[in-house]
Amino acid sequence: MASLKMAMALLLLFSPAALGQGGQLFLNVYVDGTPGKALVVGNVDDISGLAFLNDSDKIYEDNGQLYAVCDSLVKKDGNGWRLSFPARGDFDEYHAVFFVSGGFAFQEINCTEGLELLSTAHNGSIVLDVQGFGLTDPAVSFSYAAS
Repeated sequence: MASLKMAMALLLLFSPAALGQGGQLFLNVYVDGTPGKALVVGNVDDISGLAFLNDSDKIYEDNGQLYAVCDSLVKKDGNGWRLSFPARGDFDEYHAVFFVSGGFAFQEINCTEGLELLSTAHNGSIVLDVQGFGLTDPAVSFSYAAS
């Protein structure tokens, strides 16, 4: 009887409900000082939710590790630029860090509810660190211009 209870407890512990249904995303996005291209590096459980990769120049993906050069993340926006980073799907853990070098300042930052962010500027670069847990279809966008 004790072994049956132990087996049931282990089954519940490792069931899909206990493990969570979502994946993980841990990515760094480096934007070139002359905006337009971005390097995306890190780990993601399922790249199918990252539609911007469809227009990427170069993609290397191996067992969840991602390296991609993209020109679809950053677009001209008035006197500055806008970076849009949508991710489709469910994420148990989400952590994306955006680095923009070249003497820029944030103009506006928008994040899906449930995402926490920290922004900073240092030595002519701006950094946006965004993270959250238990999210569906998280999205981050921000605009920036020369400071």
